[in-house]
Amino acid sequence: MNAIRKKFARLMSRDAVNNESGFSLLELMIAMVIFLIISAAIYGLLQIGTFDRNRASRRSDVLKNARVAVHMIGRDVLNAGLGYHRRGAIVPDNFLSTRFGIPADVDGNRDMLTGVIVGNERNTNNLNSDTAARTDTITFAYRDMDFNGGNVIDLLGVAAVSGNPTVPRLTSKLATGAAAAKPYDLYLVESDTSQIAIMASAVNGSNTIDAAPTDPLGINQPINGVGNLGSVLRQCTSSADQNCTTYSATAKRVFVVSYQVKPDGTLVRVIYGNNRGAAAAAQIQELPLAYNVEDLQIRYILNDGSTSDNPSVGPDGIVGTIDDDWQGFNDVRQVLITIKVQSTEVDEKTGKPESITLNSTFSTRNLGYDADRKSTRLN
Repeated sequence: MNAIRKKFARLMSRDAVNNESGFSLLELMIAMVIFLIISAAIYGLLQIGTFDRNRASRRSDVLKNARVAVHMIGRDVLNAGLGYHRRGAIVPDNFLSTRFGIPADVDGNRDMLTGVIVGNERNTNNLNSDTAARTDTITFAYRDMDFNGGNVIDLLGVAAVSGNPTVPRLTSKLATGAAAAKPYDLYLVESDTSQIAIMASAVNGSNTIDAAPTDPLGINQPINGVGNLGSVLRQCTSSADQNCTTYSATAKRVFVVSYQVKPDGTLVRVIYGNNRGAAAAAQIQELPLAYNVEDLQIRYILNDGSTSDNPSVGPDGIVGTIDDDWQGFNDVRQVLITIKVQSTEVDEKTGKPESITLNSTFSTRNLGYDADRKSTRLN
């Protein structure tokens, strides 16, 4: 009986083995193809997600870069003309062209350093595919409201430095009136007849300031110069005298800063003077704000509601001709900034850097009225 059961078990086992079957080659190939299709789809979705994530990250970095730069410009737009003279300050002829890169004027008269100075389409840009494109520049001037405890320095008079007839020396009314002054500070000297921008070349004791014509900005003029080549700091000798200053006069420290894009796409904030403790060669400081700037365009809304790329252009619409009028800079009421920045990496889909444009508008709230009336005097 046991032998019969064993034989039956062997037969059943052999039948089970004979009935087993595997995948055919065709079925295996179909399964592999389906697997590859599904894997490719999943990989494609993952790659799209990676691209989108990288693009969003780049856009965030680029926008952060651009917003910081625009915020800095906007802050100076708001400060433009603060505590400054409503017409501007007298500087040597073609000083604006030399320092800020705007076209030289055609006359021999002195320039005016106004609260806003416009440079339209001035600099080339290597990142811009349009080789004819130019970026704009803009310059601001405003008072340092913290200097001397918020007080102006009352001046007693001016005289040439002993042994050096070219150097004007300003004397304050108080024996310690110039105690807060430092070499290479920028000052606005004002009277009822004139307003002059100067750089302190030396401070002697606590009551005199020199303004030698060898300053690093080229803003000072010799006190013994003739006509437009002489310093307006010269004391007036009569009511008919021109190019001079009447004392009572005051001095206040001022800031002058400009923004421009270098050919390599670096947006810099340039600070002129006021670099205390530094040598003469370090009185023009370039501080990088943003990189990969492809374009910077600035437009201006004027007090009559019109919009202009350059408010100083006269009726002929050409910069640098006889009908140009610097007083147009004082008519600026709003500044419209457009900055275009490239990402530092190429886009995975297009193979090119992505460009992002940011637009902002700021008001020149301090232009349009003479804030000097609110200045506190140190008597």
